[in-house]
Amino acid sequence: MKLSYVIKRVLYSLFVFAVVITLNFFIPRIGVDDPAERYYPPQGNMSEIEYEIVKQLTREQYGFHVSTWQQYLNYLKGLARGDLGTSFRPGSPKVLDLIAERLPWTLVLSVSTMLIGVVVGVGFGVVAAVKRGRWQDTLLLNASTVMVALPAFFIALILSFYLGFEWEIFPAYTDSTMVSQFAWTWEGISRVARNAALPVMSMMVGSIISYAQGTRNAVIAVTNEDFVLTARAKGLKTSTIRFKHILRNSLLPIVTSLGMSISGLIGGQVVIEQVFNWNGMGTLFLEANNTNDYPLMMGIMLLLSGFTIFAILITDLVYVLLDPRVTVGDKR
Repeated sequence: MKLSYVIKRVLYSLFVFAVVITLNFFIPRIGVDDPAERYYPPQGNMSEIEYEIVKQLTREQYGFHVSTWQQYLNYLKGLARGDLGTSFRPGSPKVLDLIAERLPWTLVLSVSTMLIGVVVGVGFGVVAAVKRGRWQDTLLLNASTVMVALPAFFIALILSFYLGFEWEIFPAYTDSTMVSQFAWTWEGISRVARNAALPVMSMMVGSIISYAQGTRNAVIAVTNEDFVLTARAKGLKTSTIRFKHILRNSLLPIVTSLGMSISGLIGGQVVIEQVFNWNGMGTLFLEANNTNDYPLMMGIMLLLSGFTIFAILITDLVYVLLDPRVTVGDKR
């Protein structure tokens, strides 16, 4: 891998992140004349002059008393110190603290879903490609067709109704005390696993089929390449051809899917979290949006954007390691 390529990709990622920071600050303020208006107390018996004083104090409290550009500069200074700001919630908690409280619970769902999807999906995709035209392949193709018209939230509702309410195999809603009373004990871990079962099952169906479909198509495409035919002509073992030549050269589409999955790890599944009352990043963002909590919204969006840009950068670099022929903007 050329050092110049790595430097270009890193610089490009930093540029995109700088643009994201700017958009992240200004977009929530578009069309809003007075961002502090939501936090003004009722006027009651106060005179207009007294109420204007209260409004000015409120603006100063939330940092809206200076110009928008000055707010932007203050925002950049805070980011340089690693400070995402202070939430408008009662008690004025730090945005970073709120995110740190919810992020692990989103990772419980997203990482579990991704690992199951990769292991089962890639395995099933290889089997479907090897057994092309047989029932395994037909099952995958039919399942892919169904999943196009079957969103994850619908699967979540079905699982919640039958496995949660009807048969009571798993909790239909997340235990509200799970987070506050969590402890690193076998009982605590099993409690989390039991509550996470339905959300993970709702998301992993689509994840498995996505990885399986991508793997199947990639393996079939590589199987017809000349170097595979040459390996067969040399009399190499079938297992050697499949794993060393076919699967290894089928990794690029899998890496693409994996990179997309990693970029969405901390975003959470907003609808899934709402269905099962799971207190993750998706739920936190909805709460911030419903209360016009600008610092919290910006902090969440900045974290999601930064993680996505980082995941894309790593995917690009891994691409070059797997296939040196892949270049962007460089001469071969």
